[in-house]
Amino acid sequence: MIRSAANEGTAPRRTEGVFHLGHRRWLDGLRGVAILLVLAFHLGLLPGGFLGVDIFFVLSGFLITSLLLEEWQVNGLIRLKQFYLRRALRLLPAFILLLVLCGLSIPWLPSARERWARVREIAVAACYVSNWHMLHQTYMPTLDHTWSLSVEEQFYLLWPTLLYLMLRARLSRRRILVLVGGGIGTSALLRMGLYHWYQNHGVDRGAAITRLYRGLDTRADALLAGCLLGLLTAWNLLPKSPRFIRCIGAASLISFIYLGYLTSCRPLDHSQFYHGLFTGVALMTALILARLLAAPAPLATRILEAAPLVGTGRLSYALYLFHMPIIRALRPACVYLALATSSYLGHTVLVFLAVGLSYLAALLSYYLLERPCLQLKDRLRPRIAVDLPLPPLPNSPQLSNSTPAAA
Repeated sequence: MIRSAANEGTAPRRTEGVFHLGHRRWLDGLRGVAILLVLAFHLGLLPGGFLGVDIFFVLSGFLITSLLLEEWQVNGLIRLKQFYLRRALRLLPAFILLLVLCGLSIPWLPSARERWARVREIAVAACYVSNWHMLHQTYMPTLDHTWSLSVEEQFYLLWPTLLYLMLRARLSRRRILVLVGGGIGTSALLRMGLYHWYQNHGVDRGAAITRLYRGLDTRADALLAGCLLGLLTAWNLLPKSPRFIRCIGAASLISFIYLGYLTSCRPLDHSQFYHGLFTGVALMTALILARLLAAPAPLATRILEAAPLVGTGRLSYALYLFHMPIIRALRPACVYLALATSSYLGHTVLVFLAVGLSYLAALLSYYLLERPCLQLKDRLRPRIAVDLPLPPLPNSPQLSNSTPAAA
């Protein structure tokens, strides 16, 4: 957003060469793909649809890092207080609504034991610790999917401060990149080591998979892969030569095909994921993002910028929040229908009702609650004060001045 210095009451500041992410519709489309994969997984349609969460992790790391570095390049500092206020305005309203609705259901539960279990479930989710099941030992049939929100919130508490400290300490860009790359490798090795340790010490396989799949330490590689891409992009370190574009284009195409294969047939508990494949998925996702950032492919952007995908991407947060409680509420009736008629009919009805009601809930949440809060969030965004409009950076497309909705 370009504002005059007079309007801001500050001295004009030149921003030539400063990275500006702007609003890119294909990012919304990619979020749309991710949430559709998650929906398909939870509805039993895609065995590997859970990889949509990995796409969200990479996107989160990339967007947060890009925006933080943009603020650093412009102002020479990162306002952590404003960052966390923006995060709260983006994430808390719909999340609080979900918790309130779950709380309102408590009096309707048939037994005191179930009511107390629902209270515990809401408390665990509200504290953003639902990813640490070994810690809280709470059965979470309705809010279990909030584990990924917990991972991201815990990451948000750590990464902005660490990045700011590294920048304030004047670490070289190479050293910061090496540290982030080391973090990716450390997370992957930790996951692999714990996987073998759990196997050798007789830990229940289901509990071990849950711990490894949901722990911040064992999933940080996906978030840090996005951070690494954000650093490379904001520092203009992605080559733009035709040779690089051709090579990364071929690599991203192979990555896309392989990711499609994984989502179609590879289950969550497959050992390959815990021997480095989760890291490979994150790096392949980052590679596809890098290709789109360096030189957007016409066909890929045309697909990702299609109105249905973009609209779904903008609703992705609310869709993620509300789809699981809706599926949980519908399942008993659909099971009864399946027993009375056929399992195929029962499942088909569940899919259509769950998707339709999830979209309806997401639309209501987005337009009545989230969008007004997003307008408040935009007022807290760092402003760039310049005295004259500046041309776009060389070899980069002209971008709008709005920012990604999920940021």
